[in-house]
Amino acid sequence: MEKHITERQKVITAAAWDDKNKYNEESLNELNDLVDVAGGIVVGTATQTVRSFHPATLMGKGKLEEIKMAAETLEAELVIFDGELTGIQMREIEKALDLPVLDRTALILDIFASRARTDVGKLQVYLAQLEYGKTHLIGKKNYSRLGGGIGTRGPGEQKLEIDRRRINDDIMRTKRKLKRAQKVRDTGRKQRERSDIPSIAIVGYTNAGKSSLMNRLLRESSAQGKEVYVEDMPFASLDPDTRRITLPGGLVVYVTDTVGFISNLPTTLIESFHTTLEELKDSDLIIHMIDGSGEDEALRYETTQKLLSDLGVRDTPIILFVNKADQMEHKRLPFLPSEHRVLYGSVKKDPTIEPLYEAIEEELKSKYVKVEMAFSYGEMHLVEEIKSRFPVDSFEYTDEGVELKATLPKVYLNRYKEQIRRRYV
Repeated sequence: MEKHITERQKVITAAAWDDKNKYNEESLNELNDLVDVAGGIVVGTATQTVRSFHPATLMGKGKLEEIKMAAETLEAELVIFDGELTGIQMREIEKALDLPVLDRTALILDIFASRARTDVGKLQVYLAQLEYGKTHLIGKKNYSRLGGGIGTRGPGEQKLEIDRRRINDDIMRTKRKLKRAQKVRDTGRKQRERSDIPSIAIVGYTNAGKSSLMNRLLRESSAQGKEVYVEDMPFASLDPDTRRITLPGGLVVYVTDTVGFISNLPTTLIESFHTTLEELKDSDLIIHMIDGSGEDEALRYETTQKLLSDLGVRDTPIILFVNKADQMEHKRLPFLPSEHRVLYGSVKKDPTIEPLYEAIEEELKSKYVKVEMAFSYGEMHLVEEIKSRFPVDSFEYTDEGVELKATLPKVYLNRYKEQIRRRYV
């Protein structure tokens, strides 16, 4: 184990593996990256391949003794295990190491707590922390053993305080607060659903370029308002951001930038963010962003697709956009399935992303129809309504009123049946 000199919290990461998981190394590498994101530094790693996991300590006694000696030598303050430990395992491993112990779930929750910005986001994270703490406070009254640093943060820069004596009351109280806060967000979503304008969700592994794509769509459209928050780090934003966008071809859509995914995303977190993630089920189209420059993209692709399936997203059309293609060693990613439309490009560097716009319009065209329409001067309010809501291809004043060509959602054909002269291609 190599020692690194730093002022940040020193961490040893550990993993017990069986030989059935083909992504063991990738998962541990990701854990090390998450430690860095959380403000720590990995000073050493320890792994053990086992035929069967020890029910109390996961690893064997000899390996734990090795970790303890390494921690003393490297002055490590914390040990973080890949995967999720039970409360009993956490307690017994802490006894063996005489050091605070966390698992992957606690680390991810800690990072989410530091990223939550909105009231809904903070409540969702806190609820997940409470649900996790309920099963991991065996033998503890609170998290005081950790002192400060990784694993001690609650949402909104507050210290995480979980008391097992009142945890059930805290969970119920937080659920009530979350339900009230989500009503406001749900109102906006229901209004979008009633508008019959197609909705697109951008999904993908954390840091794949979802928010960068959203901002490019905003810059190249007639959308009003500021761009979404972007920072080159995992989970820069936890809150979905939905914008109404008119694409360069005139198509009006709602686009939602969603929270990034990660492998082994804690179950408690998925449950707490269920309402947020539910928007994916209601989308008409999903753009799955893939980081073409990454080393573990097969794992990341499988993780994202599995989460979509777990959320009930099965029949929604998906466009796979391989971002940062200019940094790829090979021209194609061989593991991508042929049933999805696959595009390669760079959101930040390509002079145009016209192929993506064309793919979006192709996937959504079944929901629209082009029509020729005629309005009297007494129906100008309808003309203004159409101009403000839908793509208008041509517009001409006549002696009788206005003639125009527009692209309408099919659900609006009955509303304007008196004004529609014919459909056209």
